[in-house]
Amino acid sequence: MHLLASREYPVIDYQTTDQFVGCERLFRTSEGPFLLHMSSDGALGAEERVIWLTFRDAILWLNEAPNQFGCFWENAEVVPVVRQ
Repeated sequence: MHLLASREYPVIDYQTTDQFVGCERLFRTSEGPFLLHMSSDGALGAEERVIWLTFRDAILWLNEAPNQFGCFWENAEVVPVVRQ
């Protein structure tokens, strides 16, 4: 799996007004599919989510405007957070 792009952006929780950092990383597997890994670093209830993207969705993600960052969050599968 190869990391293609990553970004971090400030997020404000609309319920608690807490600030944290949203992180997104786009990977491509050797077979071709794209995997988007998203996390909420610094949030009280930190979460990680993943979603498989088509080529078209990966291009859309790469070209998102800053006000659209995190748009795949609601459609992604929640994965357990492992902190060391």
